[in-house]
Amino acid sequence: MIPHSIVDNVRQAADIVDIISDYLTLQPAGRNYKALSPFTKEKTPSFVVSPDKQIFKCFSTGKGGNVFSFVMEMEKVSFPEAIELVAKRSGIDISRFTEKKERDPALEDSRTETLRWASNFFARSLGSKSGKIGYDYLITRRALSENTIKAFSLGYAQDSWDSLFNEAKRAGIPQEHLADLGLVTQNKQRNSWYDTFRSRIIFPVFSVGGQVVGFGGRTLLDDPQTPKYLNSSESRLFEKSKLLYGLNAAKHEIRRMETAILVEGYMDVLALHQAGITNAVASCGTSLTRYQAKILQRYTKSVLFMYDADSAGKKSMMSGLDTLLAEGITPFIVMLPAGDDPDSFVRREGRETFLQFTEENRLLFQDFQIRFFMESEDFSNPEIKAKAIREMAHTISLIPDRIQQELYLQELSEKLSISQHALQELLGKENAVQAKKISSSENHFSVSPPRQQPASLSVLEKTFLKALLESTAYGNAVLEFAASHEAMLELPHREAQQIFTHIVNRYHDIAGNPEEHIDITTEISLFTNPESRDLASGLLLDPPVSNKWLEQSDVHSDNAKRCLTMFLDAFKNLVIEPLMRQKKVITEHIRIETDTDKEIELLKEKIVLDKKIRKTSLDLKAMIATILANS
Repeated sequence: MIPHSIVDNVRQAADIVDIISDYLTLQPAGRNYKALSPFTKEKTPSFVVSPDKQIFKCFSTGKGGNVFSFVMEMEKVSFPEAIELVAKRSGIDISRFTEKKERDPALEDSRTETLRWASNFFARSLGSKSGKIGYDYLITRRALSENTIKAFSLGYAQDSWDSLFNEAKRAGIPQEHLADLGLVTQNKQRNSWYDTFRSRIIFPVFSVGGQVVGFGGRTLLDDPQTPKYLNSSESRLFEKSKLLYGLNAAKHEIRRMETAILVEGYMDVLALHQAGITNAVASCGTSLTRYQAKILQRYTKSVLFMYDADSAGKKSMMSGLDTLLAEGITPFIVMLPAGDDPDSFVRREGRETFLQFTEENRLLFQDFQIRFFMESEDFSNPEIKAKAIREMAHTISLIPDRIQQELYLQELSEKLSISQHALQELLGKENAVQAKKISSSENHFSVSPPRQQPASLSVLEKTFLKALLESTAYGNAVLEFAASHEAMLELPHREAQQIFTHIVNRYHDIAGNPEEHIDITTEISLFTNPESRDLASGLLLDPPVSNKWLEQSDVHSDNAKRCLTMFLDAFKNLVIEPLMRQKKVITEHIRIETDTDKEIELLKEKIVLDKKIRKTSLDLKAMIATILANS
């Protein structure tokens, strides 16, 4: 188990803005940052990140938390794994707390742990005697260096039916994991299992955060019946249409260069990165998808398309243009010499020639479209040309910015000698079609509903919890009072009570050491359920809930005493509030009671309750006055 102090150190070393920027495009908004929510479809940003408090809150879905919570959501990993990923990203070595001689029961159901184990198994196989054929292929045939092989964790699947399956069994890996992740396949006739990847170079596919999510494998067998490439089966972790190979290594350079180079295959990415061209990513052998374009848009507004120069590559780029433009990305295209792909070209010509060639031969998407239509069909035929122009007008209609649409329309008019009026008419029709599609898509788009609260959170509970959470920054005075008077109140709101109980229990853990304090930003990851974490995150982001507290928050106020005063006042009212509700009920019963004897009994009950309310109120006021006087 990773100690609390180490978790605090990792959290404090990590900048939540920096890490979330790996996944989202954050825009400054006052003291905070905003982005479109990654959890739902929206046009107006509702996702807020506070660099001061190091927390995030998605107001569309209600989700919130700290840097660990965010990584858990995005990478689909457990809390301990999120700590490891954040530590690695922040340059902190916590391996002495995470290396396990035996499998950790807390991670038994972690598919990511199984994927990590498989990646290490393939890497060891590549360096073994049985993996020499794979190693020689990478070093000799593909001219990859040891550094590149290690940097991308390349591996080898042995020419064996069950080497991974047997090794996994010895390591205690659940067979269910291997099957779910596509690492083994069932032979139903024999009721047995065999390795899915055999005699293949293995390319681990990583998430943006560097977590292994699946594998691609290239066969080394000269067998036409064997697929050249094989990928992990689709799973919760491996959705090929939502992944870009190499993005975890390329994301920072893409931002710096303000351009991504988009290629087709694993080897293209590896060859370019090895040559020092580290802003290259691949679409994992698929046509570019809307999800992949959305991911690219988080890092850049410009993409250099560089697929193979064959007919299939050109068609893929043609469809990819529309996908990129629809997400607000400007695509450029480089056509390599016939028979070349980025891998072969950069290995033969070298980095400088490659960069010079791309600079001199890049085409704007419109020029590429015109060349494509001219080369593939009889462009002098009016019907064929008219059809091509309609397709190009359709492409322009996908651009979100209407001013850009107008400018590209003007360029198309000049390049094809077509009147702007005719093109405007075409564009108007296309825009109408697009608007209808967008409206239909939004009506049918389903997202996970916001988490439901079992009861509404009262202003009083909100005030109480906010003071409790904020007080942890100023010492343990509030926590000490809360722990010693815990039995006096129970919060009606389930998540509010869970937060209160958790904080009090944590105080009991550290009470023996007066110098130890709770880091509330770290602590919210440890709440027992996500709803409590979401509620606490929202409270920490919220401004003070009453003007009374704003008035006390001037430059002359002491923050610690303000939190204590706020907490004690809310505490007093939370204790008195149930008694007042009880009095209200009795008063109403007295009003409607027709039986004199019962009415007398109720009046006596009310008198006793009034005395209890007065005494409790006086006792609490005296206690609070004493605490504040001594604080």
